[in-house]
Amino acid sequence: MKNVLITGSNGYIATAFVKQFSSKYNFILLSHNITAGHITWDELNDNRKLIQSIDVVLNLAGCNIGDKRWSVKRKEEILSSRIETTQKLVNLFNSCDKKPHLISVSAIGIYKSNQINDEETKIDYSHYANFSEEITKRWESEANEYIGLRTITRFGVVFSSNGGAFPKMLKPFTLGMGGILGDGSQYMPWVALPDLLNALDFLISYEKQGVYNIVAPDMKNNAELTKLIAKTWHRTSFMTMPKFLIKALFGQMGEELFLSSIKVSPERLISDKFNFHYPNLDSALIAIKNKTF
Repeated sequence: MKNVLITGSNGYIATAFVKQFSSKYNFILLSHNITAGHITWDELNDNRKLIQSIDVVLNLAGCNIGDKRWSVKRKEEILSSRIETTQKLVNLFNSCDKKPHLISVSAIGIYKSNQINDEETKIDYSHYANFSEEITKRWESEANEYIGLRTITRFGVVFSSNGGAFPKMLKPFTLGMGGILGDGSQYMPWVALPDLLNALDFLISYEKQGVYNIVAPDMKNNAELTKLIAKTWHRTSFMTMPKFLIKALFGQMGEELFLSSIKVSPERLISDKFNFHYPNLDSALIAIKNKTF
């Protein structure tokens, strides 16, 4: 049984991963604060025997980028929660004789619009066109300093019934106020929670390395997503939130998270014959409505 160290261990994805694979892996949960069942950074640093026993590091640390408007202070929090933790991990395990498999999370915000991006898309880490690119490029740059087995996972928006972004997306529809954001042409790569968890397990089990896009193969734009949500929940979707209003209400965060368009394909998972349980948006939405996940 592999020993897996998890950062961001109080988060939604980490909690779900631990719950699903508690019988397969021995988890060491790392937290900045003293929490029952978790260890702190000081406790980890002081326990060389524990450090040498770690087989995998699953780096899920990072505060939610969509929780608050992006003030200067919030941007600093978003960056530091990702970069400082990754720096600490890389420095710690680069100095060890035994180097665990590092799986470090990133996001599809690293990609440019107006093209279909896959893992072969060239990334210029020296240039940030916007804050989403700055987050992901600086985050990945730190992870790329690791000299052991390394995997970078670029997540799409995670869909489930009880956590993450989707319940917030669904709420306007349940209130009869669902509708298209902007002109609805923007693409938003997504992935069902079970597929994301199974993909992480797949990467650990087969010791995969390099970049992996963890997104569903089914690409839909906002207008198509809106139509499918309305159809699945039997709600209307006649409203439209114009771009100027989104920018006024949410500022830069709204412009980059709600209005930007990115097309991403999970080519490496497809090539590796990974089994998506929810490859299509309509099947994922029906499962979410039924609270399957």
